Amino acid sequence: MNGVPRDLLETWPGRFHFPDVLIALAARGPDGTQPAAGPAAELDAGVLADAVLAHVGGLSPRATFDTLLDRGEHDAAEQQLKSCADLREREGGLLERRLESARAGSAEVVRQRVTALTKRAEAAGVPVAGLDTTELVERARSRLAAAEEVLSPLERDLGRQVGKLAAELEETIARQEREAAAADSAAPAELPAGEGFATERVRSLLAAGELVSARALLNREPVGVPVPEAVTPLPVWDGRWTEENLLEYHLNRAVRRPPEFLAWQAADDDAKHLLAAFDNLSRQPCAEAAENFANALGRFLGAPGEEAVARRIDGGWFTFFDGLFDCDLFAGLRPTGRVDLYVADPETTVVQPTLAADGPVVAVGPGLVVTGYTDRQSVAVLSLRDVLRLAVLRADRAAALLGVLARQWPVDVLIGDNRAALDKILGEDPDAAWRTLRWITRLSLGGDASAVQVMENCTGMDPGLLRVMLRHAQEMDLSASRDGLWTARSGGWRKDETLLHSLRAELLTRCGEPAAQAAWWAALTVCDDRDGGVTRGDVADCAEVCSTWTAARDRVMTGLLLLQARGLLLPAQDAAETGSGFDAGESGTTGFQVPLSGAVRALIPTAERELTALLEEMERAEKSRPGEAEAAGAAEDGATAMSAWTIWHRNRFAPVPSYIAYIEAEGRGAGTDELAAVAALADRELQEVSTEELIARAAPVATDLSRVMAALAAEYQAEYGTVRLDLRCPASLWVDVPEPVLRAVLYEVWDNAAEEVADRGDGIVQVVVTLDSPEVLVKVQDNGPGLPAEARARRIFQPEWTTRGAGRGRGLPRVRKFLRSLTTTTVEADVEVVSSSHPALTGAALQLVLPERETDSHAGH
Repeated sequence: MNGVPRDLLETWPGRFHFPDVLIALAARGPDGTQPAAGPAAELDAGVLADAVLAHVGGLSPRATFDTLLDRGEHDAAEQQLKSCADLREREGGLLERRLESARAGSAEVVRQRVTALTKRAEAAGVPVAGLDTTELVERARSRLAAAEEVLSPLERDLGRQVGKLAAELEETIARQEREAAAADSAAPAELPAGEGFATERVRSLLAAGELVSARALLNREPVGVPVPEAVTPLPVWDGRWTEENLLEYHLNRAVRRPPEFLAWQAADDDAKHLLAAFDNLSRQPCAEAAENFANALGRFLGAPGEEAVARRIDGGWFTFFDGLFDCDLFAGLRPTGRVDLYVADPETTVVQPTLAADGPVVAVGPGLVVTGYTDRQSVAVLSLRDVLRLAVLRADRAAALLGVLARQWPVDVLIGDNRAALDKILGEDPDAAWRTLRWITRLSLGGDASAVQVMENCTGMDPGLLRVMLRHAQEMDLSASRDGLWTARSGGWRKDETLLHSLRAELLTRCGEPAAQAAWWAALTVCDDRDGGVTRGDVADCAEVCSTWTAARDRVMTGLLLLQARGLLLPAQDAAETGSGFDAGESGTTGFQVPLSGAVRALIPTAERELTALLEEMERAEKSRPGEAEAAGAAEDGATAMSAWTIWHRNRFAPVPSYIAYIEAEGRGAGTDELAAVAALADRELQEVSTEELIARAAPVATDLSRVMAALAAEYQAEYGTVRLDLRCPASLWVDVPEPVLRAVLYEVWDNAAEEVADRGDGIVQVVVTLDSPEVLVKVQDNGPGLPAEARARRIFQPEWTTRGAGRGRGLPRVRKFLRSLTTTTVEADVEVVSSSHPALTGAALQLVLPERETDSHAGH
């Protein structure tokens, strides 16, 4: 016999004094079962000898029990408790509870280690085999070391794999840095602190084991590109302070400051001025205090901070500030840059959402109640606590402030009001678009790169589908879980029925009329599920198979042309190379491709059923279309000769042929008589030549609206020095209007507004341009007395109707004639009186509707 019989040891009273003996008796075999006792069952004598020698003389039964629990030997402790009458009788209930608590603790430890191991593997992109959480938890409840025997080797192996991959990525970073240095020898040796460069973020991700994210950053955001996660974070609010006490420490030099205040000191003079300006809102509430705060906020953000004008409205003052969207990172998110600011009276506690009728507003005030930033209104509250946290930052101030505000605003503030706006924001470069989407997701929704990756996979970066996902996500909480939304663990975005319905609606809305929708469903039914390829003949045949309607084939083929024009179908590669595209006959093999984003793929299984139902509905609804009525109207123009006007007023004559002749004659020093003759000719042309002919003579056809507005603004301010022009126009926004015509149209509208407010002393004219593709909307409103009641409908556009005396009243009718002559098949260009929803600018409000010009169409101009 080489060992000691188990049945003998199990009856040995001294076993309760030796923990290792009890562990050996409780040990389970490889299959997890305990060996049966009996004459043949033995325990190794050497093991028993070591177990006894480990505690010479033995321990007390209670000390043995405690030792077993400390070592996670729960089964051994349970057997001791059952077999040792002394323990059971004296404190059995207490020890049983301790044993169960120890089992639960060990199980939780294992769960946490398994979770950590899994997440680390997922973050590194390394698969882990053999992880059965349920089985490992059961092992831990019996004996913690049994789970350890499985987990430790897996953790060591994962560490080796992660280390190897991290070293490879580190080498990639070093290579990119060398390449960047070679490309720009003037680059500084060290990157500026606080600028959020990708290399810092990648290395921090490597240190954290986030290899998947690090690799994504290297692929998407090479060295030198700012990333959201590397932005200097706002400090965590210290519960030892109240906002009022901390502000007092900043402003009152006589008060004794605790040592902890060092971490909360204002970063520079701009931060100090901002805090002082906030404090003054409650001490001396007035228009000047509101303007001072707006200017201080602008300077804090890096803007000049000198132009704010405050106007009294109910409950406070209305003004604006600059700097929030001025940096390169955010300029595309809000092209007009300037943001409205509501400064509340000290006694005002609640902000009315109607303040933001014309766009996003920031509200600040000593009495405003912070609601928790969950209502997604267009008015975002900037609290004193926010200001105090911002004041300590030396860098990334705009990003930090935008992170506070964007969580309160609707996501539309950053992505625009429509698909075309988001398309312009994202731009044409795929990697730049991905980075921009990351900023939007981070700032507005709190999401990380994984959420952006899901949106890219679902939408294929289609702006319309992205808008659907972003707006859907704002009703959820991307930051509630570390995993974010739409994870594989939760079933992904395909399990989100509401989202799927919205994506489907977006695609069908873009298709438009039923014929295009039918063509869309037919293309999805027969397209190749790998690349989306399909031929015209396949689509035509599909229409015939799904319907007995004789017109089905023709309707679907007509719809194909519409889909291509709207970007829902793309020419196939071979067709693009041969130049044939859709010009080939229906029976040919010329094809096209369906852009197969994840959202489009999700519709393929039901496409045939949708097509069949739609063709049946179209057949029932087929009927003759009513004729179209034609619009008509004409009026005679007149104007005073341009020789009597300043540089600003000459814009009225910009479209007439003699305008250039006058400018040239004036430039070469022509005499008074010659100038008068040319001016008289220009006056007659303005009155007698039709707007259609003037438009036809003007060139170029496409005009950069922002450039023209900037030039006019300088002339406007020179003419009306006492009137403030608040101009908000996105950069590089092109319209299908010849520049001379555009100058004349804007002149008439702006000049009318300026005359209304010029004598006020605090007059302001605001011009806000928004893109509602294919329309460009220009809203002009002022703080004057407003239009008389009889002018608010059509009379204001009737020739010679005016409240300003004889010889006036021809400008706005001319504007309407110009614009209506520019009407296209997709845009009804016009000018109209609209209601002002601005809380401070309650005077007249006009809106111009201009046709947008696609940027790639004016490349030669």
